[in-house]
Amino acid sequence: MRIELRVPVNRVEGDLDIEITIENNKIVDAKSIGTLYRGFENILKGRDPMDALVITPRVCGICSVSHLLASTKALESAYNVKPPMQAVRLRNLSIMAENFQSDLRQVYLMFMPDFTNEIYKNKDFFEEATKLYAPFKGEFTKKILDITKDILKIIAYIGGQWPHTSHMVPGGLSVISDDLEILRIKYLIEKFQIWYEKEVLNTSIEEFENIDSYDKLIEFYKTHPNSQIAIFTKIAKETNLFNIGKTGYGFINYPSIDTDTFSKIPASFFDTKSHNLDIDEITEDVTYSWYKGESENPMYEETIPDIDKENGYSFAKAPRYKEKVAQTGPLGEELVLENKLFLDLYTKFSDSVYVRELARFLRPLRYIKWMKEEIKNIIENIKEPTYIKPNILKNTRGIGLSHAARGALGHWIEIENYKIKRYQIIAPTTWNGSPMDKYNQKGPWEKALIGTEIKDIENPIEMGHIIRSFDPCLVCTVHYLDKNMKVRV
Repeated sequence: MRIELRVPVNRVEGDLDIEITIENNKIVDAKSIGTLYRGFENILKGRDPMDALVITPRVCGICSVSHLLASTKALESAYNVKPPMQAVRLRNLSIMAENFQSDLRQVYLMFMPDFTNEIYKNKDFFEEATKLYAPFKGEFTKKILDITKDILKIIAYIGGQWPHTSHMVPGGLSVISDDLEILRIKYLIEKFQIWYEKEVLNTSIEEFENIDSYDKLIEFYKTHPNSQIAIFTKIAKETNLFNIGKTGYGFINYPSIDTDTFSKIPASFFDTKSHNLDIDEITEDVTYSWYKGESENPMYEETIPDIDKENGYSFAKAPRYKEKVAQTGPLGEELVLENKLFLDLYTKFSDSVYVRELARFLRPLRYIKWMKEEIKNIIENIKEPTYIKPNILKNTRGIGLSHAARGALGHWIEIENYKIKRYQIIAPTTWNGSPMDKYNQKGPWEKALIGTEIKDIENPIEMGHIIRSFDPCLVCTVHYLDKNMKVRV
């Protein structure tokens, strides 16, 4: 029997539909459908380039700092200006704080509540999962809401507000944090380490870093049964998360957490090993997207809607690297950084839901260490400047790359006669939630769904696990929905 379902799965915004075809209880085809056109690229045309610093953070209320940083770096690239290191350090703290809170909220407010679904009521973990992760009521849910509010104070101390802060500008920062605010940030980082070690790891970061293989992780799971890592691993074993959601696709990473000479997350493409990234090899294909045009490098492409396009099924475009499909996110970071635990997990279980989501569980561990290093350097260099005035150019181009919570984020800008002539944004979910391309290559989570067994077609929870392991954020990705178009939500 052949069944077609169209299911909304996004808990953040309602802009994502997944259309699947099921035969004999297995998914045999999948389409990722972005249902909303926003047109930020066209809104920016003809404006002063500095307007991008105010407009692009409004692309998303979750990762507004990431968009601000990418936009700022695009203008710095265009104007050939290098900001002072003290400004870079404070930027790094901003982006890590935003990503830290996003990871915690995604894991415990978006992903884990699925295990309180009635389909699991006979599973051993169900009672504990409901107690901890039930929406609005769970014990751990409440803790996450409290701690993430505190994490965001770091951005407020640096930039004055969150979301949609505008503290970054070409050449550095537009605001100066005083000594008291810096000390408050230091205190908050120390507080987060104590909280994360107690509530998530149930051990110290130093002890957990000794876990460099799946076998050692299982030992930890047995000796620390109350840690969030152990609880998740137990659930994953009972729900087949080790085996579903695999794509076989490589990972794209953009440079992030900059130092004076290198980026701690390097620009790279990882398949079986890490390769240097050639940014000029990135294109966006619109064969199955509701846009006019051909496959183009984002520096030269346009965003022109075509809702009558015969083969179109999504307002998301299909970015490709060297015409290959790529996914992005925390797992890609761990692999390119040669984290031994994740290299072993990837070898054994590929990019399954468990491995992909565990990377998001554990990325805050790395961020805490980096944030402690940054605040130490900031305090030691407290008198250093945080701004250098750039030379504004009449005609120029620039690229701004960063690594947001969901992965690789890029902004491309062309300036002509001091005005924005062209602007393009490729967000992480544009990579992960892309439709097919001209070679009929499926986007990452389309591919991840195919072959998955659905035990109850009235409650396809397996599909939710897979999609949410990519942390979908369609609001960043889809570029007007015609009143005559039918979209089921």
